[in-house]
Amino acid sequence: MEDREKESPQAESMVEVPTGEDVEEGPASGGEPAETLDAAKLKEQLGYLAAEFENFRKRVAREREAQAAFGNEQLLRAVLPFLDNLERAMGQAGASAEALLSGVRMTYDQFLTELRKFGLEQLPEQGGMFDPSLHEAIASVPFAGRPGGAILAEARKGYLLHGRLLRPAQVTVAAVPPEDGGGDAPAGSGE
Repeated sequence: MEDREKESPQAESMVEVPTGEDVEEGPASGGEPAETLDAAKLKEQLGYLAAEFENFRKRVAREREAQAAFGNEQLLRAVLPFLDNLERAMGQAGASAEALLSGVRMTYDQFLTELRKFGLEQLPEQGGMFDPSLHEAIASVPFAGRPGGAILAEARKGYLLHGRLLRPAQVTVAAVPPEDGGGDAPAGSGE
């Protein structure tokens, strides 16, 4: 490798990064002004980079605050027409109960359709099987006509947001009724 450096005239003109030995010999070689100039340039560049980074950090913090403050703006704009419809329904105090219920039902359906655009999905209603990853059992009722774990009633609907559980459904689950027979098995063992 030393032979190549001697053969190549470009090797002599290449700038080398000073090592510990070169720094000690610096004053004797007369290269101190160039090294000082390079150090000053690097220090200046470092100062500019530090200032740019600080500005970037502040800008990101401002953007994050704005996103937190106004992140739900699109959703809230979508909700406003439903508030208008509910106010109209409340203003119809003299209307029949059927007309009022019909208007509220239409507003509910419209609201649910709009929320689906934001990725909201309702979990299926009662009739399915209990899934602990989607449901929260609030009661277990012995029920002969349904298999154990079947959902009998739904106290609160569950929702998914883009396929991830947002809120579990609260359900009443069918339990296998105890056998009324000869009863050698202890109560609740299911035998």
